[in-house]
Amino acid sequence: MKLRHALFGLDPKHKKKSKFKEEEDDASDLDEEWIAEHEENLKAKEIEKAEKKFAKDNEKAAEEGGKLQDESALKSKIKAIEADFKQLEKERGKEKATLKNPKSEEKLIEMIDKLTEKIKTFKLQMTDRDEGKEVALSTRFVPCPSSCVNL
Repeated sequence: MKLRHALFGLDPKHKKKSKFKEEEDDASDLDEEWIAEHEENLKAKEIEKAEKKFAKDNEKAAEEGGKLQDESALKSKIKAIEADFKQLEKERGKEKATLKNPKSEEKLIEMIDKLTEKIKTFKLQMTDRDEGKEVALSTRFVPCPSSCVNL
């Protein structure tokens, strides 16, 4: 969704293309609560990762006798993460999106196509998994005895 909105920001004529319109309609099955919860989980993971990296870097510096990083470095990293997620929150529900690293139109279209294929594959796997639950667990292949080969 975010990539499509960034693409629409670059060139609004893409909104009219059926390829992107259909994908936008498919994305509407996500509700706001789930998206907010997902973003909050991602934010928590990013902060945890930054804290672990900070601790590991300080531990490594202590072993080597180097200078330890100041707590302010960690705080600034956490503030940057929180700012990124506030930007995501502002963009949620709107049809405008900004990317950290601006991309060309062709690159955005390529990225959208790749993600669309991943989504289709994942949906197919989910369907297969759900249909596989319907099959009895005792069902298995039993080879035919040698006496039935001549039938």
